[in-house]
Amino acid sequence: MLTTIRSRLATTDRANSVEKISLVTSPILLLLVGTLPLVLNSSTCAQGGNLRVTAGRQSALTWTRLPDLPDPLGVAGPFIGVHNGALVVAGGANFPRPIWKSEKRWRRKIHILVRHGSQYTWKDGGTLPVPIAYGAAISTDKGVICLGGNRGQTTFKRVFALQWDPSGQRVTQVDYPPLPRPCAYGQAALLGEVLYLAGGQHGAGLDSAMANLWALDLSGVAPPASRVWRVLPPCPGGPRAFNLTVSQNQGSDCLYVISGRRQGQGGVQFLRDTWEYNVRLRQWRRRADAPRCVMAGTAIAAAEHKIVILGGADGTLFGQADVLKDRHPGFPRRAWQFDTAANSWSGAGTTPQNHVTTHAVRFGDHVVVASGEIRPRVRSPWVWQIQIPASASNPGCQ
Repeated sequence: MLTTIRSRLATTDRANSVEKISLVTSPILLLLVGTLPLVLNSSTCAQGGNLRVTAGRQSALTWTRLPDLPDPLGVAGPFIGVHNGALVVAGGANFPRPIWKSEKRWRRKIHILVRHGSQYTWKDGGTLPVPIAYGAAISTDKGVICLGGNRGQTTFKRVFALQWDPSGQRVTQVDYPPLPRPCAYGQAALLGEVLYLAGGQHGAGLDSAMANLWALDLSGVAPPASRVWRVLPPCPGGPRAFNLTVSQNQGSDCLYVISGRRQGQGGVQFLRDTWEYNVRLRQWRRRADAPRCVMAGTAIAAAEHKIVILGGADGTLFGQADVLKDRHPGFPRRAWQFDTAANSWSGAGTTPQNHVTTHAVRFGDHVVVASGEIRPRVRSPWVWQIQIPASASNPGCQ
């Protein structure tokens, strides 16, 4: 079977020059799907260009490069969401060059990506109160709500919203009630006007991972800081961090907690289990395991009963970063789809890159994955716009 890759380069603010590249590859050359962006990065694309990759029959997803994050190193673990038509990327952590001789640094910068027609422009959104990374984030009409996170050995329980004011071109920060416990490396989801946070760890070590499920009702006109978190039945699958949390419909509103990792007696356990929480019944049940571990990955609800996994780490070569260094191949470039009604998993094709410790969010009619980690210590400033076919699209899901 042949796979067709159609790539298009165009400088975002310089539409006068467009170069089109069309390649047809055999299955043996499928690795080019991942390596092609590295070849193009040094040309027009590195200056804010547009790379589009469509992986033929093996993928129903179309990936398009948007302008790079202003930080050329990129960041892992930023807060990401959309508010008032703008993409918000805040905080995160990275390693200054040379990355194998430097210590991790936490960041506080807020970047705002706005769209005017077909043009995208980054704007300065100010700074967070403190450098922070690896928290959860969710897009709401009240702002991008940021939950927990950490800096070094400190784990936070602060919750706040980042609100973009398009007329004043500035970001306002609004406090919400703190989490029941400090939490980093968990993920949040939204059902209606109720925010849910599942998984994560309350301390610096993986042995502090939790089985938590917390909920915060955002409805009504009560002041944000006066709202109260509810502690719901914990996930029967046990504690985990770096899990995926997605809302979707399975006859009634449900949350799905997928994969992650935890510290076991014999070492780190890489999880593939999938758990469904029925909000109305307040009950958990186990669903089909993922084909592989997708910890720290990105996921989003698509068509009714569908969840698309756009990336994640499977534990391969875990702990070997210091040995492999720049020879590390990166995380598996494979997308997956879970059908919640059929309780089945299927492949969704190859991906041009696998960004972990970041978020997949809806931005207009597309899904966006911004920055993140592409292999140990290495972040990417790339921002991907992903088109999911209409048959699999459900803009109402978060």
